[in-house]
Amino acid sequence: MNLIKNTLKVYVPILRNKKIIRIILISFVISLFLVSLIFYFLWNLAPSFSWITFIIGKFYYELVSMFWKFIVFSFLIFLIPPLFSITISFFLDSIIEATYSCVSKNRSLELKSLTYLSGFIVSIKIFIYTSIIFLVVIFLKLFFISNNYIVLAIQFLLSSYIICKEYANLICYKLSIRNPSLLKNVKNGVIGNVFFSLPIINIIAPLLTAIIITTEYVKEKDL
Repeated sequence: MNLIKNTLKVYVPILRNKKIIRIILISFVISLFLVSLIFYFLWNLAPSFSWITFIIGKFYYELVSMFWKFIVFSFLIFLIPPLFSITISFFLDSIIEATYSCVSKNRSLELKSLTYLSGFIVSIKIFIYTSIIFLVVIFLKLFFISNNYIVLAIQFLLSSYIICKEYANLICYKLSIRNPSLLKNVKNGVIGNVFFSLPIINIIAPLLTAIIITTEYVKEKDL
């Protein structure tokens, strides 16, 4: 119980930071805007398929109605979360700075700058590496390891390490410190991987992962 209280005491003030709240709101607005653009494009594209009525008759209008219901639902449920998560990645530099200002006692460290693309590139690299891990795990399952739990554990630990390693590289560069040990990367990566795996929470998983890793490094190094 005390551990939960101490954890909330550390991270709730960070999540209430004005800069963090602004990043979440901006990311949400941008993701909605992108979804609206895609929706608008499809809406204008739809009339060009009206010639199909000559082939399937009135069933075309029933098909269109079903299609738009599906599109609206799928956009709201399946497209906004990943776009929101990717958009947040563009603001990793600001997230690290806001976390440092909330956690650090000294606040005297001169932080290096990261480009907006840095966080986006990290997200792409994590996606590519985890996809490769997935393929490797399937290969192991088919030819070497029959136990599903062992295979899933391997996949989870490897992807956890990749998640933390990529975020840690950026954070360590910005804080001008050395990347921590393999075990620490795996431990922090497991926490991040859990965030990426949980519905709804996975929307802000990049934000939470960056906050937790930055907080740990700042406290450990007394920056």
